[in-house]
Amino acid sequence: MKLILVVPCYNEEKILESSITKLYKYMEDNIKHSWDIIIANNASTDNTKHIANKLASKLLHVKAVHLKVKGRGNALKYVWSNYDSDVYAYCDVDLATNITHLNELCDYIIFGKNIVIGSRYLKYSNAKRNIRRFILSKGYNYLMKLLFRTKIKDLQCGFKAIDKKIVKDLLPKIKNKKWFFDSELIIRAERLKKYKIKEIPVKWSENKNSKVKIFETVYEFIINSIKLRKELK
Repeated sequence: MKLILVVPCYNEEKILESSITKLYKYMEDNIKHSWDIIIANNASTDNTKHIANKLASKLLHVKAVHLKVKGRGNALKYVWSNYDSDVYAYCDVDLATNITHLNELCDYIIFGKNIVIGSRYLKYSNAKRNIRRFILSKGYNYLMKLLFRTKIKDLQCGFKAIDKKIVKDLLPKIKNKKWFFDSELIIRAERLKKYKIKEIPVKWSENKNSKVKIFETVYEFIINSIKLRKELK
């Protein structure tokens, strides 16, 4: 069995090396399957490219790809489409989701799930974030429930895995290249009613230095949600 873990990053020179080193050490000690970490550099303008290349040159299971177009969705779609694996996963570079959940993420795919979603809003989840972002996040998930009747409680947590079937059949249909990518993937998968989706509780801590522009991102989510609803009607 093979696991590919993508770590998308944009201008993350301050934390990239420490995060990848921590992730690498954990996976080396705890992941029982074959694995690679793919650093997906999304058109960074700082020293991220140099650091990613340095890590790839000194760590056996780390590779670096450099993309000219920004966007988490763009990074994930590119890597998942161009590397062969049994489990395709990703996590945010700030490691906001506790990396001890990686084995669980991987095992659910191996034992038959098509999509596994880390969730901050299940009964046994443990999430720490400021009240403004909590309200916006919960509001977004409620909106998606109204628009699409989704059963998923947390569409946007940066910690997910998919299998080969999703890569082959569904990934080519995903249009969004930015933050809405996750939501579109899950909504389309639910609508087709032929994929097994599992949501798991995770321990999650907010990165206070996050580069996500919250109101710009919320606007993007709303616009893309409306577009997707019109398409799927």
